[in-house]
Amino acid sequence: MKSVSPHMIIGLSSLPGGGKDFVADLLVKEHHFYKVSPGDIIRDLLKRHNKNITREAQQDIQADLRKEYGDDYIMELCYRRILKSGKEKIVIPGIRLPSDVLFYRNKFDGDFINIFIRSSRKIRYARLVKRKRVDSPKSYAEFLRHDAREIKMFDLNKTRRMSDIEIINNSTETFLKSELRKIVRYHK
Repeated sequence: MKSVSPHMIIGLSSLPGGGKDFVADLLVKEHHFYKVSPGDIIRDLLKRHNKNITREAQQDIQADLRKEYGDDYIMELCYRRILKSGKEKIVIPGIRLPSDVLFYRNKFDGDFINIFIRSSRKIRYARLVKRKRVDSPKSYAEFLRHDAREIKMFDLNKTRRMSDIEIINNSTETFLKSELRKIVRYHK
């Protein structure tokens, strides 16, 4: 079987509840992308170490892994999955740090674009509560604390500035599909 190199890699960044996984799933369903999620890798590591999956635990294990193995460790794990997949179109929901953006720009040159997805706080909070994941906030105050920690810990404001495209995700699925069609068509 012939090995295929990815030629369209889309990274997705946002605060929790912004819609990274939803947009990634739309790219998978509508445009046949292959999804490689750093968040899934982190949650799998927590499970393997019999740790509770909380927002803080996910943030802490990422910080610990970066301290022990270097800033690019988690992205390197994703990169290995990408190469092993043999897929041509890849979506990575969970580009957090500015160094994550640089990692993929260096690995894939002009084939990588990062999209920052923005949503209002109230919409993001409602999404997080509705999905009822174990790491969902228990109150709006907890949600705001997680946001502040996430922005500071991952330097998300800089990641946002470094992104190639920004999408506002306060609207409808139809709007998102239209925006994604334009992006995929333009970057082929």
